[in-house]
Amino acid sequence: MTNITHLTAWLDRAAKEAANKTAIIDTDREVSWFMLRLQARQLADHLRENGVEKGDRVIVCMPNSLTFVLYFWALQYLGAIFIPLSPDTKASKLSWLVDNAGCRLLIADRILKDEIGIAQASEHWQQYNRHTRVCFSNDVAAVLAGEPYRISVERDRQATGIDLDLACIIYTSGSTGHPKGVMLSRRNMITAAGSVAGYLQLRGDDRIMSMIPMSFDYGLYQVIMSALAQCTLIVEPDFRRPLLSLQRMVTLRATVLPIVPTMLRLIAPLASRYNFGTIRTVTNTAAALHAGDIDQLHTIFPQARIYSMYGLTECHRCTYLPPEYLATHPQSVGIAIPNTELWVVDDNGQRHTRNATGELVIRSATVMCGYWRNEEKSAEKLRPGLLPGERVLYTGDICRLDEQGLLYFVGRRDEMLKNCGEKVAPKEVEAVLNRHPQVAQAVVLGVPHPIYGDEIIACVVIRGDLNEKALSRWSKTQMESHMVPHRFRLISQLPLNHNGKINRSLLREQLTAGTTAQVCPQHGLME
Repeated sequence: MTNITHLTAWLDRAAKEAANKTAIIDTDREVSWFMLRLQARQLADHLRENGVEKGDRVIVCMPNSLTFVLYFWALQYLGAIFIPLSPDTKASKLSWLVDNAGCRLLIADRILKDEIGIAQASEHWQQYNRHTRVCFSNDVAAVLAGEPYRISVERDRQATGIDLDLACIIYTSGSTGHPKGVMLSRRNMITAAGSVAGYLQLRGDDRIMSMIPMSFDYGLYQVIMSALAQCTLIVEPDFRRPLLSLQRMVTLRATVLPIVPTMLRLIAPLASRYNFGTIRTVTNTAAALHAGDIDQLHTIFPQARIYSMYGLTECHRCTYLPPEYLATHPQSVGIAIPNTELWVVDDNGQRHTRNATGELVIRSATVMCGYWRNEEKSAEKLRPGLLPGERVLYTGDICRLDEQGLLYFVGRRDEMLKNCGEKVAPKEVEAVLNRHPQVAQAVVLGVPHPIYGDEIIACVVIRGDLNEKALSRWSKTQMESHMVPHRFRLISQLPLNHNGKINRSLLREQLTAGTTAQVCPQHGLME
């Protein structure tokens, strides 16, 4: 169904063709595809009656839940612009995001009332600021228990729009400055979801275990692809209690497991307690899989096809490594996803599709419309393409294409280091360090140095009794001299952000403050 113009066409079709099949399994309830559509349209009607219109920006700030899914689909039916935020978002950042988005409505869990700045959360609808109202998601049950939704053909027609309309704004976490709002049209999201669901070969009998935050595009697309495939989405609020999450995954017989590498490191010590024989597909993104990770995945999920994937919020997914390539090309992030072209541009501005290293460029209908209210940054990323008038995405990622056209991630252009005039890609150094049998995880950063340019520092989580001197000696035998870190810091954990990615900004701050030796259970390191 590739000629659709609205994401909700997939939900409409699922409600018709798989009406009684379970669509969502939440922690305390489940709904069929028929009921999911009915409740989403009922909620859309409620929002419309309270002033939400096509094109309005609406922030949804809550954990993974059936309620989150309902609001996503309700806002798509309205033609409003859905803006997902992590429930961990702090008050000052939330205030900035509401203002930047020109948000009409903020939908949040009632437990966030203090962050929102509302002393009493007794009323369902309240004023957040002069232009924005707050609606508490906990009250959705009362809305759905009200008068049944009555279809209005005229209202549905007015809200339909076309595939160029914005469906979503996803704010990137950004290591410096304010977040950037990635504008995604319906066409962007339809193309991306269709492409990924296609190469993953999602089926109607699949059960996707959704533990990735839905405020992260990787998590949000599980919602969309489950409707496309008419399969079941098992919703897990988070992965903070791995034992309970894994038990639920086994009990509910999940077949598809999206992960990030940090989740694997929590799963591995517990895996022997469970039989994961129902898992047939494991997907990974956010960070590369190391050789040890791949071995662990094959051991823990022996029946699964493992997909290593790479992408950016600005286009969702760029590449995937077909599972049959994993053994022979474990460090590659693969080939372009269907309906996408890619190449690299070298320092001389030359375009290459084989045997070259340079900035990765993406040409696809998945490429974002731009950054919300940020024309300068939009112009940096979206530049003239192959055809007159088209724009392609300059990712800012330095990548290498081999003789077969397989892609290898080298590093971020803005993260490249200079040691005595020589360029150093942190990811390349990390890849070498991660080959050491006693290294569990390594992150390489640079801090300004008056002589070197950048002082290269490796923060390493180890297994066993490896020390800094021994690791330094080993590194000198494995990499060129300008790549060898000047300093090693052995730590117990690496700090993570709410998406499960390593928080390099926080780690750099801690290096500067000299606090990396201590461990904080909330995020890995002392602040």
